[in-house]
Amino acid sequence: MLQHNTVVSGFILVNDAATTAALTAAKGIIGADEWKKGYSEERCKIARSTLKTANVPVQYKLTGPITKVSTTETKDGEGNVYRKVRVALGNDRSSPILSLDVGTEFCERLLPKLGAAVAIHGIGAEVTITCFPDVVERDGRTFVNHVASVKINGEEVKATKPHFQLAAAAAATASDALVAAGVKDKKALNAVKASAKEEYFYALAQKLSLFPSEQAAESSAA
Repeated sequence: MLQHNTVVSGFILVNDAATTAALTAAKGIIGADEWKKGYSEERCKIARSTLKTANVPVQYKLTGPITKVSTTETKDGEGNVYRKVRVALGNDRSSPILSLDVGTEFCERLLPKLGAAVAIHGIGAEVTITCFPDVVERDGRTFVNHVASVKINGEEVKATKPHFQLAAAAAATASDALVAAGVKDKKALNAVKASAKEEYFYALAQKLSLFPSEQAAESSAA
Protein backbone atom coordinates (compact mmCIF):
# COMPACT_ATOMS: atom_id res chain seq x y z
CA MET A 1 0.00 0.00 0.00
CA LEU A 2 1.23 3.47 -0.89
CA GLN A 3 0.65 6.97 0.43
CA HIS A 4 1.42 10.46 -0.84
CA ASN A 5 4.23 12.25 0.97
CA THR A 6 4.29 16.02 0.63
CA VAL A 7 8.01 16.53 1.28
CA VAL A 8 9.05 13.79 -1.14
CA SER A 9 6.26 14.72 -3.57
CA GLY A 10 5.87 11.07 -4.43
CA PHE A 11 4.22 7.83 -3.35
CA ILE A 12 5.93 5.80 -0.62
CA LEU A 13 5.15 2.54 1.17
CA VAL A 14 2.82 2.60 4.19
CA ASN A 15 3.98 1.04 7.48
CA ASP A 16 7.30 -0.01 5.98
CA ALA A 17 10.23 -0.10 8.41
CA ALA A 18 12.88 0.80 5.83
CA THR A 19 10.81 3.70 4.51
CA THR A 20 10.15 5.01 8.02
CA ALA A 21 13.85 4.78 8.90
CA ALA A 22 14.88 6.63 5.73
CA LEU A 23 12.31 9.38 6.32
CA THR A 24 13.52 9.72 9.91
CA ALA A 25 17.08 10.08 8.62
CA ALA A 26 15.99 12.72 6.11
CA LYS A 27 14.10 14.58 8.83
CA GLY A 28 17.27 14.55 10.94
CA ILE A 29 19.26 16.13 8.12
CA ILE A 30 16.62 18.73 7.31
CA GLY A 31 15.65 19.49 10.90
CA ALA A 32 12.31 18.89 12.60
CA ASP A 33 11.09 22.48 12.31
CA GLU A 34 11.97 22.72 8.62
CA TRP A 35 10.40 19.31 7.95
CA LYS A 36 7.10 20.53 9.38
CA LYS A 37 7.03 23.28 6.74
CA GLY A 38 6.44 20.62 4.09
CA TYR A 39 7.64 20.79 0.52
CA SER A 40 10.46 22.91 -0.78
CA GLU A 41 12.78 22.08 -3.65
CA GLU A 42 15.76 21.68 -1.31
CA ARG A 43 13.90 19.59 1.28
CA CYS A 44 12.53 17.40 -1.50
CA LYS A 45 16.02 16.82 -2.93
CA ILE A 46 17.37 15.78 0.47
CA ALA A 47 14.44 13.46 1.19
CA ARG A 48 14.59 11.78 -2.21
CA SER A 49 18.36 11.38 -2.01
CA THR A 50 18.12 9.81 1.44
CA LEU A 51 15.44 7.37 0.28
CA LYS A 52 17.49 6.47 -2.79
CA THR A 53 20.62 5.86 -0.72
CA ALA A 54 18.61 3.54 1.53
CA ASN A 55 17.25 1.68 -1.53
CA VAL A 56 13.72 2.61 -0.50
CA PRO A 57 11.25 2.62 -3.40
CA VAL A 58 9.47 5.82 -4.34
CA GLN A 59 6.92 5.96 -7.13
CA TYR A 60 5.94 9.09 -8.99
CA LYS A 61 3.37 7.57 -11.33
CA LEU A 62 0.67 4.96 -10.63
CA THR A 63 -1.09 3.27 -13.54
CA GLY A 64 -3.91 0.75 -13.66
CA PRO A 65 -7.68 0.28 -13.90
CA ILE A 66 -9.75 1.76 -11.09
CA THR A 67 -11.15 -1.43 -9.59
CA LYS A 68 -12.12 -0.37 -6.09
CA VAL A 69 -12.46 2.67 -3.86
CA SER A 70 -13.08 2.10 -0.16
CA THR A 71 -13.29 4.19 2.99
CA THR A 72 -12.13 3.24 6.44
CA GLU A 73 -11.23 4.72 9.80
CA THR A 74 -8.06 3.95 11.75
CA LYS A 75 -7.17 4.79 15.34
CA ASP A 76 -3.78 5.50 16.87
CA GLY A 77 -2.57 4.61 20.35
CA GLU A 78 -3.99 7.83 21.78
CA GLY A 79 -7.45 7.18 20.40
CA ASN A 80 -7.30 9.70 17.57
CA VAL A 81 -9.41 8.62 14.60
CA TYR A 82 -8.20 9.09 11.03
CA ARG A 83 -10.39 8.75 7.97
CA LYS A 84 -8.83 7.04 4.98
CA VAL A 85 -9.72 6.52 1.34
CA ARG A 86 -8.13 3.60 -0.49
CA VAL A 87 -7.93 3.39 -4.26
CA ALA A 88 -7.06 0.06 -5.91
CA LEU A 89 -5.66 0.13 -9.43
CA GLY A 90 -6.10 -3.49 -10.51
CA ASN A 91 -6.99 -6.84 -8.96
CA ASP A 92 -3.56 -8.50 -8.87
CA ARG A 93 -1.59 -8.80 -5.64
CA SER A 94 1.06 -6.59 -7.20
CA SER A 95 -1.43 -3.89 -8.24
CA PRO A 96 -0.94 -0.55 -6.48
CA ILE A 97 -3.28 0.53 -3.69
CA LEU A 98 -3.15 4.21 -2.79
CA SER A 99 -4.14 5.22 0.74
CA LEU A 100 -5.32 8.82 1.09
CA ASP A 101 -5.77 10.83 4.26
CA VAL A 102 -9.11 12.64 4.21
CA GLY A 103 -8.56 16.31 4.90
CA THR A 104 -5.33 16.55 2.92
CA GLU A 105 -5.11 18.72 -0.16
CA PHE A 106 -3.92 15.88 -2.38
CA CYS A 107 -6.92 13.73 -1.43
CA GLU A 108 -9.33 16.59 -2.06
CA ARG A 109 -7.80 17.25 -5.47
CA LEU A 110 -7.70 13.59 -6.49
CA LEU A 111 -11.18 12.38 -5.50
CA PRO A 112 -13.16 14.63 -7.90
CA LYS A 113 -11.00 13.53 -10.82
CA LEU A 114 -11.40 9.86 -9.94
CA GLY A 115 -15.16 10.39 -9.77
CA ALA A 116 -15.11 12.01 -13.19
CA ALA A 117 -12.98 9.18 -14.62
CA VAL A 118 -15.49 6.58 -13.42
CA ALA A 119 -18.54 8.59 -14.51
CA ILE A 120 -17.25 9.46 -17.97
CA HIS A 121 -15.10 6.47 -18.90
CA GLY A 122 -16.75 3.72 -16.89
CA ILE A 123 -15.72 1.46 -14.06
CA GLY A 124 -12.35 -0.13 -14.65
CA ALA A 125 -11.07 2.92 -16.51
CA GLU A 126 -7.30 2.72 -17.00
CA VAL A 127 -5.81 5.78 -15.34
CA THR A 128 -2.41 7.25 -14.62
CA ILE A 129 -2.13 9.14 -11.33
CA THR A 130 0.75 11.52 -10.70
CA CYS A 131 1.52 14.19 -8.12
CA PHE A 132 3.54 17.35 -8.33
CA PRO A 133 4.00 20.56 -6.35
CA ASP A 134 2.81 23.90 -7.70
CA VAL A 135 4.73 26.69 -5.97
CA VAL A 136 3.01 30.08 -6.08
CA GLU A 137 3.86 33.50 -4.68
CA ARG A 138 1.03 35.57 -3.25
CA ASP A 139 1.20 38.75 -1.18
CA GLY A 140 4.89 38.21 -0.53
CA ARG A 141 4.37 34.67 0.74
CA THR A 142 5.12 31.30 -0.83
CA PHE A 143 2.43 28.64 -1.03
CA VAL A 144 2.67 25.07 -2.29
CA ASN A 145 -0.30 23.38 -3.92
CA HIS A 146 -0.08 19.59 -4.04
CA VAL A 147 -1.60 18.87 -7.43
CA ALA A 148 -3.17 15.53 -8.34
CA SER A 149 -3.17 14.58 -12.01
CA VAL A 150 -5.38 11.85 -13.46
CA LYS A 151 -4.93 10.98 -17.12
CA ILE A 152 -6.67 8.54 -19.44
CA ASN A 153 -4.99 7.87 -22.78
CA GLY A 154 -2.70 10.81 -22.12
CA GLU A 155 -5.57 13.28 -21.61
CA GLU A 156 -6.12 15.00 -18.27
CA VAL A 157 -9.41 14.14 -16.57
CA LYS A 158 -11.20 17.24 -15.32
CA ALA A 159 -13.80 17.44 -12.58
CA THR A 160 -17.34 17.89 -13.86
CA LYS A 161 -18.70 19.44 -10.67
CA PRO A 162 -17.28 22.42 -8.72
CA HIS A 163 -16.47 20.34 -5.64
CA PHE A 164 -14.13 22.87 -4.05
CA GLN A 165 -16.81 25.55 -4.22
CA LEU A 166 -19.44 23.13 -2.91
CA ALA A 167 -17.17 22.09 -0.04
CA ALA A 168 -16.46 25.75 0.76
CA ALA A 169 -20.20 26.45 0.79
CA ALA A 170 -20.76 23.56 3.22
CA ALA A 171 -18.00 24.93 5.44
CA ALA A 172 -19.50 28.44 5.37
CA THR A 173 -22.95 27.08 6.25
CA ALA A 174 -21.54 25.22 9.26
CA SER A 175 -19.63 28.30 10.41
CA ASP A 176 -22.63 30.59 9.94
CA ALA A 177 -24.73 28.30 12.12
CA LEU A 178 -22.25 28.70 14.98
CA VAL A 179 -22.08 32.46 14.52
CA ALA A 180 -25.88 32.60 14.63
CA ALA A 181 -25.73 30.66 17.90
CA GLY A 182 -23.41 33.30 19.34
CA VAL A 183 -20.05 31.58 18.88
CA LYS A 184 -17.29 34.07 18.03
CA ASP A 185 -14.12 32.13 18.82
CA LYS A 186 -12.01 32.07 15.65
CA LYS A 187 -10.41 28.70 16.40
CA ALA A 188 -13.80 27.10 16.95
CA LEU A 189 -15.15 28.55 13.71
CA ASN A 190 -12.10 27.42 11.73
CA ALA A 191 -12.37 23.95 13.26
CA VAL A 192 -16.00 23.54 12.24
CA LYS A 193 -15.20 24.78 8.74
CA ALA A 194 -12.41 22.22 8.38
CA SER A 195 -14.66 19.48 9.72
CA ALA A 196 -17.47 20.32 7.30
CA LYS A 197 -15.07 20.40 4.37
CA GLU A 198 -13.60 17.04 5.37
CA GLU A 199 -17.09 15.60 5.73
CA TYR A 200 -17.96 16.74 2.21
CA PHE A 201 -15.02 14.97 0.60
CA TYR A 202 -15.46 11.87 2.76
CA ALA A 203 -19.06 11.66 1.55
CA LEU A 204 -17.78 11.93 -2.02
CA ALA A 205 -15.38 9.05 -1.38
CA GLN A 206 -18.20 6.97 0.10
CA LYS A 207 -20.22 7.48 -3.09
CA LEU A 208 -17.27 6.23 -5.10
CA SER A 209 -16.93 3.22 -2.81
CA LEU A 210 -20.37 2.00 -3.90
CA PHE A 211 -19.28 0.88 -7.36
CA PRO A 212 -19.42 -1.36 -9.39
CA SER A 213 -22.88 0.21 -9.33
CA GLU A 214 -23.21 2.38 -12.46
CA GLN A 215 -25.72 4.53 -10.58
CA ALA A 216 -23.12 5.16 -7.88
CA ALA A 217 -20.62 6.21 -10.51
CA GLU A 218 -23.07 8.72 -11.94
CA SER A 219 -23.93 10.16 -8.53
CA SER A 220 -20.25 10.68 -7.68
CA ALA A 221 -19.37 12.38 -10.96
CA ALA A 222 -16.94 15.15 -10.21
